[in-house]
Amino acid sequence: MKYETARFGSIEIQDKDILLFPGALYGFDQEKEFVILPLDPKVESPMEWLQSLRSRELAFIVTDPFLFVPEYKMVLSDNEMNQLKIESMESVAVRVIVTIPKVHSEMTANLVAPLVINQKNRLSKQVVLTSTEYDTKHSLISSKNKKVSG
Repeated sequence: MKYETARFGSIEIQDKDILLFPGALYGFDQEKEFVILPLDPKVESPMEWLQSLRSRELAFIVTDPFLFVPEYKMVLSDNEMNQLKIESMESVAVRVIVTIPKVHSEMTANLVAPLVINQKNRLSKQVVLTSTEYDTKHSLISSKNKKVSG
């Protein structure tokens, strides 16, 4: 099926590639279908686009948090596991939303509200971790990945 996007123009997306967020993303109640696209198809990057299939202008930069914070811990409740129909954690992909300001070295990721994706059925959910160990503005580029205040 074809979708129009502000950033990529017209794109062809197969049903098997659509991520379904039945509960939507926080602050975007009407946005329930997304697709993950490369940040730049010509360049290998740890960053990707999470493109809305409803609103052509809405896209978030996302990344795998384990690439930047190898010790990142995320535990899903039984209820969350059931909602996503997760049978094994091996079928789970995790992405976090990234903010890239004008000074790229100050980019941060929201480690408190990761996106959990069941890769088998494409059911997805943004979960909120209750651990105080993480921040919504966790620095991605620093020797110690320090938290950024603000």
